[in-house]
Amino acid sequence: MSKVIIYGYSNLGSKIAKSLKNSKFEIIIVDYDEDNYNKAILDGYNTFNKDLLEDEELIEIGIESNVKAFYCVSDSSNNNFFVTLSARNLNKKIRIISKASSKSDSKKMLLAGATKVINPYEIGALRMFRLLDKPIISHVLDKILFGDSLLNIEEFPILKGSYLDGKYLKDFDFSRDFNVIIIGLTDNELSKDFIFNSYSKNHKIDADDTLVAIGYKENLDKFNNYIRTGN
Repeated sequence: MSKVIIYGYSNLGSKIAKSLKNSKFEIIIVDYDEDNYNKAILDGYNTFNKDLLEDEELIEIGIESNVKAFYCVSDSSNNNFFVTLSARNLNKKIRIISKASSKSDSKKMLLAGATKVINPYEIGALRMFRLLDKPIISHVLDKILFGDSLLNIEEFPILKGSYLDGKYLKDFDFSRDFNVIIIGLTDNELSKDFIFNSYSKNHKIDADDTLVAIGYKENLDKFNNYIRTGN
């Protein structure tokens, strides 16, 4: 059985594990924090209490073979960077998905050998992964989360003065103009719940709303610029 290794079992790591719990993969949790380690055990996972700062520890958890994906999402940016670097050195083919808290962190993680970086704008994808049970969509999201796809899912907060502030979704064809698909949004005035696009065609976009879109990185960047400037 292929393994998925999750380094870090705080908020993000536990969400990833829960999303994949019923998958065909063996889930292995690694955390240096005693509380997180004990929580992972209580949640029923095969768990190691290690910081993975030595190659021997990475080898012990099985990093060298039969790993579908390695999520490096601990609360320590320095640990994530070092462990990403070490894991890549030990396994040139492994898919490594690392957490970053800023654009500079993202660049460092990619240089260290991460296949994909999870930044704050992509975290919403994990929530949708749990909610969606449509087979085609789940397949696409699975590829995104495992780094098999060049597609990304990102959140786009609408700021006051944004080009889209006060406009309606139905007046735009973002798929045609930017080759991105709007999956849905959160409306700050109505609720914090996610509203899928199929139910929000006539939705008025306001400041503090958040759009969620899927697309290739370069197209999402162009879309983000359009949201801010209209160009």
